[in-house]
Amino acid sequence: MERRNLNIFGSGSYSGGHYAKVKIKGDGTVTSDIDCQEFKTHGNSELLGNVKAESFIIYGTVDIKENLKSNIVKINGTMDINGDISGHHILIRGNGEIDGNLYGEKVEVKGGLSVKENCEVEIFQLDGGFQIGGLLNAGNINIGMKYGESRVTEIGGESITIRKKPSFLGLSKQFGKMTTEMIEGDIIYLEYTNAKVVRGNKIEIGPGCEIGIVEYKENFKQHKTSTVKENKKI
Repeated sequence: MERRNLNIFGSGSYSGGHYAKVKIKGDGTVTSDIDCQEFKTHGNSELLGNVKAESFIIYGTVDIKENLKSNIVKINGTMDINGDISGHHILIRGNGEIDGNLYGEKVEVKGGLSVKENCEVEIFQLDGGFQIGGLLNAGNINIGMKYGESRVTEIGGESITIRKKPSFLGLSKQFGKMTTEMIEGDIIYLEYTNAKVVRGNKIEIGPGCEIGIVEYKENFKQHKTSTVKENKKI
């Protein structure tokens, strides 16, 4: 069956269905599930059902009431989603609020990210701040904290780097800090992190950390400004 295009200019409300391309310029609402090859918004979109697409690109704001599944997701602005999001490459430049889980191959965030449940990806890169209610699990994790206090219940991965990074204002008070229960990986480098347990092969605790216990197999190094209550080789 040949797919038709859906174009919304100005403001309007349309039912879901199967489409080739969906373009919204202005304020648009899709009232049920939508399956398309390309979804693009310049303005504001409200999607009341599940969304499936090859590419999902937003310039502005989008509010999704169910789940989003797309090979490519690019958010330039703000996204609120009540369900899960999954994709091969997810890029957020702005703010993403996810009430469910985040699944993907590569996730890049420049701004803010909130995931109420788990985040499971291969590559996780973030510059800004984040809140994850459950587990952050990735092969490669690279976090630059710019503002606020980031929180995650547990972090697991192979290579884990968490650094304090200056904001564009260049002011020290804009730097962020992270709090978590446990960090477990192969190679771990931490700055300005509070954690009860850090476990891995090679661990370096950089400046500004407060750690309960470090368990390491090969190497352990600690900055003089950090506190580690106990460290032991396992």
